[in-house]
Amino acid sequence: MTFFTHYKSSFNSSFFITVLITFFLSTFSVFAQDSNLQDSSKNKKKDKLPLKEFVVDTLLQEQNDRSFIGKYSDYYFNIKELNKGVSKSGEFINRQTPQAAMEHFLSSCKEKDFQSAAYVLNLNLIPEKIRTEKAIILAEKLYYVMNKRISINWDDLPDRPDGQINQGNAGDKSIAGKAQKSIRFGSLSLDGRTIPLLLDRVKIEKEAPLWVISANTVENIELLYEEHGPSQLDRIVPKWGEFEILGIQVWKLIGLIVFALLCYLLGKLIAFLINKLVAQSDKIWVDEIGDKIATPIALATSVLSFYFIMNKFLSISGSFSPIFYAAMLIVVIGSFTWLILRIIEYAIDRIAETQVGDISEEENLESRRYLTHISVARRVFTFIIIIVGVGLVLSQFEFLQNLGISLMASAGVATVVLGVAAQSTLGNIIAGMQIAITKPARIGDTIYFESQYGIVEDIRFTYLIIKTWDERRVIIPLKHFITEPFENWSMNDPHLMKPIMIYTDFYIDVEKVRSKFSELLKESDNYDEKEPPKLQVIGSSKEGIEMRALCSAKDPSTAWDLHCDVREKLLKYVAELENGAYLAKERILIHK
Repeated sequence: MTFFTHYKSSFNSSFFITVLITFFLSTFSVFAQDSNLQDSSKNKKKDKLPLKEFVVDTLLQEQNDRSFIGKYSDYYFNIKELNKGVSKSGEFINRQTPQAAMEHFLSSCKEKDFQSAAYVLNLNLIPEKIRTEKAIILAEKLYYVMNKRISINWDDLPDRPDGQINQGNAGDKSIAGKAQKSIRFGSLSLDGRTIPLLLDRVKIEKEAPLWVISANTVENIELLYEEHGPSQLDRIVPKWGEFEILGIQVWKLIGLIVFALLCYLLGKLIAFLINKLVAQSDKIWVDEIGDKIATPIALATSVLSFYFIMNKFLSISGSFSPIFYAAMLIVVIGSFTWLILRIIEYAIDRIAETQVGDISEEENLESRRYLTHISVARRVFTFIIIIVGVGLVLSQFEFLQNLGISLMASAGVATVVLGVAAQSTLGNIIAGMQIAITKPARIGDTIYFESQYGIVEDIRFTYLIIKTWDERRVIIPLKHFITEPFENWSMNDPHLMKPIMIYTDFYIDVEKVRSKFSELLKESDNYDEKEPPKLQVIGSSKEGIEMRALCSAKDPSTAWDLHCDVREKLLKYVAELENGAYLAKERILIHK
């Protein structure tokens, strides 16, 4: 009764939280729409951010005359005119290098001088009759999107007119290489595709080349602003909320905290409901999988909800906003990667529990083989999923993509060092796959490797664990294990024969010893009777003869116990035979 009351109160609290979230978001959405209607009917100057409505008709863009394009050149784009109809005051702006052009655009935008910033835009694809009127709005929209989503790597923006990166102390002197006429300073996603943001080097007839934001990039500003522009909440911020801390408005910081708390409570609610639902099932596997995936599902859902709310209702902008959004995306991908790993882990564990028999039984070769495959498969799947997750993270960020490409393409010392360092690890991983395919050793096999006797306890990504007879764990790199010879005492058949070595005098009656050995062996419960008792004289020396007795048992562990027990009793028999007269001895002849 107490548990039911606790569940009921928890569910009511969680339901109240969900209703509160819905009411909060709905209220802000309605209020935002009303505010937008009032702004458009009364005074548009109150709205500090441009609206998401297109200021350039798409049809007009498609019908625009593109005769401004000139002859092809490897060093710049030849054009007949640049921003025809726009004031010529921009001719005095420094646009000689990619870095200078971008610095002017950003500094002008920070000072709210969007008219000056617009001179860095190539408006040739915008209809001439509306260029002057709409250029300022396009500059403001582009700045907002860049400020929110783009982190410019200034090292990739050359401060040279030809667009080449200075190397060493080359300064302004020419260096070997090819001049660039288009430089990518960022990219944004749009409808499932990546839109590059480019600076182009253009040359008007009889004038020096200039660097401007490309016409294609300007043509996409409207769509990018619609996708990544300000949220509805940005337009209804009260005056006090405009105060900034660390470059973020106060109301957004408060919203971040509130939404983070609500999403955290949402995750708790989801985890609670999943655990409650699976607890009501009579099937064990349902309860087990619930324990495995409840937390990952709750985390993935809460993080994804927070990421959605951030994009839909809050627009964090500033110098570190790209890093913030990147971190959020990494957490989202990481949470879903963790969820997939937990599901695969449970599935493999379930298969191992239901399909694999007792590997402690030496006769169960099929179970040991199956468990080895499962163990290696678990590591391979885990490795692949982690690689895919890391790849998804890298694919989202251009600077990480460039880093990866640079590492792969570089033939420098760093790449060689990394390759040599990774050689051992990759060799161990490949050796693990080789073991899984060729099966020289399996989990549960009894092996003898470099004076170490024990059982293969586990096969990991890069190493193998041997559990020795005295409960020690010997860790062996897979590459070393697969390249060195070892004895597998249970590879095909766990049955094993262990030798007993006995050294006696020349005068001993071997037949008596053979008979005693047969008697002792047959008395032992560990003898499997697969091989008849066998004792042979296999050598001699100046001290005596060497006899070998073979003990047959069902598995290596039993064979060890058997041969130790029989050896002890056989040595006692030889020692007591005629008071030790037939023990091995060294003879010395003394001449008087």
